Amino acid sequence: MYSTELKKLHFGTQVIDLTDVEQLIDLSQTKAIGQALIYSRKYMDGKRNLREVAEMVSADMDKYGLDIISEKISGHLARFRSIELICAFNRLRGFKARQFK
Repeated sequence: MYSTELKKLHFGTQVIDLTDVEQLIDLSQTKAIGQALIYSRKYMDGKRNLREVAEMVSADMDKYGLDIISEKISGHLARFRSIELICAFNRLRGFKARQFK
């Protein structure tokens, strides 16, 4: 599905460059962002903007733990902030989202 380096997320055929996302300090955060990109689909309904989707994913992680974003329990994920997820989406070519209001 995807592979990771600390500042690069190989997502499908794309490489998402996270070089300018300075708060990422561990590969486990980058892996979690990759999982969260897929998990986020459950909240993308055309009515929510990207910030709302990222906040809902973050709230799920707070309430249920990091493994909620993964299909299997791995123990190799680390917490990231909503802004890092938004940054990854913004760097995903072909992704379109509603503008903030």
